[in-house]
Amino acid sequence: MLRLSAAPLSSRLGGWALVESPTQHTESAGQQWSFVIVVAATLVAIAAVIFDVQLSSQVSLPVVVPAPTETSGTQRAVTQVAPPPTTTAPAEASRTTAPTAAAESTSTTSGVESTVRPSSSGAAAAEPVASGSTSTTTGTPAEATAGADAGSSIDTSAATVEAAALDDPAARIRQYLGLHAGAQLPVSFSYAIEPGDTASSIAKRFGLEEATVLFNNFDVYDPNLLNVGQTLTLPAVDGLVYTVQPGDSLDFLVENLQASLEATLAYPANGISSPDQILAGQQLLLVHGSASVASGSAVTTGVGSSQGAAVWSVPDFLWPLGYDKISDFFGTPRANAVGYHTGVDFVAPIGTIVGSTAAGQVTVATWDPSYGNWIEIDHGGGYRSRYAHLDAIWVREGEWVQANAFIGTVGNTGNSSGAHLHFEIIIDGQAVNPLTWLN
Repeated sequence: MLRLSAAPLSSRLGGWALVESPTQHTESAGQQWSFVIVVAATLVAIAAVIFDVQLSSQVSLPVVVPAPTETSGTQRAVTQVAPPPTTTAPAEASRTTAPTAAAESTSTTSGVESTVRPSSSGAAAAEPVASGSTSTTTGTPAEATAGADAGSSIDTSAATVEAAALDDPAARIRQYLGLHAGAQLPVSFSYAIEPGDTASSIAKRFGLEEATVLFNNFDVYDPNLLNVGQTLTLPAVDGLVYTVQPGDSLDFLVENLQASLEATLAYPANGISSPDQILAGQQLLLVHGSASVASGSAVTTGVGSSQGAAVWSVPDFLWPLGYDKISDFFGTPRANAVGYHTGVDFVAPIGTIVGSTAAGQVTVATWDPSYGNWIEIDHGGGYRSRYAHLDAIWVREGEWVQANAFIGTVGNTGNSSGAHLHFEIIIDGQAVNPLTWLN
């Protein structure tokens, strides 16, 4: 049998024997370590709270410093935030003065209230709260100023481009007609005279020569005295607006009206690419054409030159038009001041071109109740010629013309019963039979 030994005397107390088992010893040690862990966790929590309190106490309130007033009148507020505590790493602390991706700022011209929010990188993000419009800026004030200057530069450039576009005569014509940019310009357009307009100012407005305005509007007798509301016919470029007549050829028109054949064919609104494509009744813009072959220059053959003494000779009178059908001859009795017909009436369709019978200076280009639209040319030496009942007048008073220059078209104006040209030759104030002088 197994016999238990007696307990040692040192382990006896009051008759009881105290014996420590191995299990009791292990449980006592575990309780001690649990207590230590709880105390340590409590200390760590307290330390964290203290750290947070210290961190919050060391972040100063933002100081708003108004920037200097700029020329544009706007004001900016620069928010300065104190750096975080020195407990962060030196590299992180050095970045607190620079803007970060999380930093947001808004500015207005009035006072600014700022709130501070720490960013994830440790740098503070300032969010000023203001009323009215705000702008988000990421970068330094210098960069923001450069951006504003760039925007102003863009606006100025756009205004410069628009001004340059309106300085283009074609652009001004399109604007007046309400056409979009790049639209094809017409052969001609109508312009209503406005207060203060003159032939010169209208020409300058649309990039034309004053002569172009006058050549295309022979009912304007004084270029500086225009009737408000009167409608003028203006070409889109310098030239003569012409309605093609039966028998006309483009080569003939270009040669006699000093127009540019290439430019006339190339002008889009004419719609022609060959001289053979013109039709009677078609309206053309004879580019660079003039209603007078010797427009603005003195004639040196047959009459006196403006640069020397007057030398007169008997004019070699040419037929004023290509029709020789006569409806009324010189000397026919008439109920007028002299009692007879003072010229010859050539029958021709309305619009037939009339040429100057000889070189000379235009002394009359106007309208009369009897003659209708009529022209008188002084050939010098007392010789003059008259052309009455015209439909259109293509010359102006004071203008010099060469022999056979186009001066107008046959019409039925004034005291007339049908389309015809009344033609006179006057020598020293006395009307003579034109047929005896025509070559």
